[in-house]
Amino acid sequence: MSAALKPVPHADLAEVCAQAVLAQVPLLMREIRSAMRQAAPEGLTVPQFRALLFAQREPGGSVGALATHLGVTLPTASVAVTALAERGLLRVHADPHDRRRRLIRLSAEGRRIVDAAWSRTAAGFAERLSRLPAAQLHSTPQALQALAGALISRS
Repeated sequence: MSAALKPVPHADLAEVCAQAVLAQVPLLMREIRSAMRQAAPEGLTVPQFRALLFAQREPGGSVGALATHLGVTLPTASVAVTALAERGLLRVHADPHDRRRRLIRLSAEGRRIVDAAWSRTAAGFAERLSRLPAAQLHSTPQALQALAGALISRS
């Protein structure tokens, strides 16, 4: 005769999930960064490539926001932006509401580079993920969206 399973309190489940997120997400991010670095074209530094990814996610974002995202000073981010603009990968323009702020957007060539690296990275991950059972593959996107919705502040 088997003992009845006791329901786990919601707070305990949340704690288990929090511990799993803290343990697994840094490992996943390391894999993502490594794969994206390998997919990035020659001649781009990792911070430059991350700047292109930022410009894709935040079109019209400021150089200051990029600096915060990269964890660097504003002058360091400005140097990276200037180099990328000179290579034709970013477009830079003054903020119409504050001429001191510079806003960035991907150029067509910058978008092509990001899209190609993204596709190569996604294909590599898809190959690795294909080893998971179908039920896990079906539930993973929803679980990731739920995590993002719960943990990412959207101000």
